[in-house]
Amino acid sequence: MRVRSSAAVSLLVLLIVLLGGGRAEAQAVRVEAGGGWAIPSTEVDVSVEGRDRPAAINPGSGPSGYAAVGLRRTLTDDLSLDVRVRAQQAQLRVGSDDISPAIDRCVNSCPEGRLRALSLEGQLHLTSVGRIAPYFLVGLGVVRTTIDATRIEAGGNTFQLGETDVTDAGGNVGFGAALRLVDGLSLTAETRVAGSLPGGKENAVTTFPFTLGLAYDFGEM
Repeated sequence: MRVRSSAAVSLLVLLIVLLGGGRAEAQAVRVEAGGGWAIPSTEVDVSVEGRDRPAAINPGSGPSGYAAVGLRRTLTDDLSLDVRVRAQQAQLRVGSDDISPAIDRCVNSCPEGRLRALSLEGQLHLTSVGRIAPYFLVGLGVVRTTIDATRIEAGGNTFQLGETDVTDAGGNVGFGAALRLVDGLSLTAETRVAGSLPGGKENAVTTFPFTLGLAYDFGEM
């Protein structure tokens, strides 16, 4: 639970800086969208019809996408702060080799999985290094993990795997960099840990997305 507390404190500090007095001034509305590849790090236990013990699914990596909107403020000559709402989705790919105990095949098709998240996020940008601005990010919100039910075949018998649908508190921690292309338009590249926080509900998944995106600032406010 220390990770939950640390993330909450970090985000609170960013919000206090943003909303407090001093030099900080609202400067622009920023919208951003992008995608990439997400690597899950958590196994999911699913019920098996007619058996007492669950099956374990180790989902594989898959494509991810996101969209965000928020406010940017200039803190000092060297720092700016973004506070935004971010929605993201990652596909959790499941094949017959990802299910244990070992099975012969999935009947019809193997299950599809998804991780969806919505978070309030703060990004602290270092703006004094030219066109490239590195940043650190932290966010808190809610995350939902779903894996469809399916039928499998093992040892000549067929079994029904149950559906997984778990909603839990979630978070994001990561870093990246923004490359200014033209006035108002930037290319972003980042890596983060996204999904359920440590100590969360059973079967809530955490992923490691690597993404590229485009961000646009709508003028000064």
